[in-house]
Amino acid sequence: MRKARLMVGAFYNPHLGGELARAEGIDHLAMADPPGASDPWWQAIRDRYTLLLHDYLGQLSEPLDERSIQRARSLAELYRSPWVAEHFQCLHTVDGAYNLNYVFPPLYTEEFLERFVCNAGALQARLDQPLVMENIPGFFDVKASQMPEPVWLRRFFEATEVGFLLDLPHVWLEAHYRDMKPERWLDEFPLEHVVELHVAGVEHDDDLRGPWIAPAEPSDEMLAFAAHAASRCPNAKAVTFDAFSPSLTAEILLRSVERIRAAL
Repeated sequence: MRKARLMVGAFYNPHLGGELARAEGIDHLAMADPPGASDPWWQAIRDRYTLLLHDYLGQLSEPLDERSIQRARSLAELYRSPWVAEHFQCLHTVDGAYNLNYVFPPLYTEEFLERFVCNAGALQARLDQPLVMENIPGFFDVKASQMPEPVWLRRFFEATEVGFLLDLPHVWLEAHYRDMKPERWLDEFPLEHVVELHVAGVEHDDDLRGPWIAPAEPSDEMLAFAAHAASRCPNAKAVTFDAFSPSLTAEILLRSVERIRAAL
């Protein structure tokens, strides 16, 4: 049986609204933020594209409050989103005393697994669309973790039947900093649960003294990795160029989508 054609799209960047409203060759747009009240292109974008909800809904290591759940439901309805995405992220401490300036992965422990399974299941039960969860990049290993990330993820997806949003640059970066081939590291992940894949560019980061995610075109190496990954994900429906930044140009976005489509 021949696999259905993958949708190929990008994130909606409001400063590129005019170009996106007229663009050809883009199947969908992911929404990282709600549309601005003064966005002149929003209605044209909504009328033209399949829109994927990929906003911050909440930190699923804790239960979401009713306001957060209603916000997720209203955004999903506004976008007519076929699925709703959230990260396996930690942005603040449980007591709310500290906030982090970037998303951190959970500790890969039994306790955090139980938390995420419970809270993701509760959110999924309140949504009218399927929930998908995205893996978070790890720059270093945390000693408190009790199991490898792929094992923790597999157990989560098997327990919840939530879909997997596989961020390929995150996997590539983890492999790079582990001195592994990305294809070998990818093989450890539960690819049969993947619904959507993200592809992005990486550039040298002076603070990390190595590569990190950037609003840039994917390299040929990353595109080859994406093609390999897509061939291993039998239930994937979409591939998204993951760049959301005021510095992103229409030329980079459109050319990246075109190159991703050609690579697949």
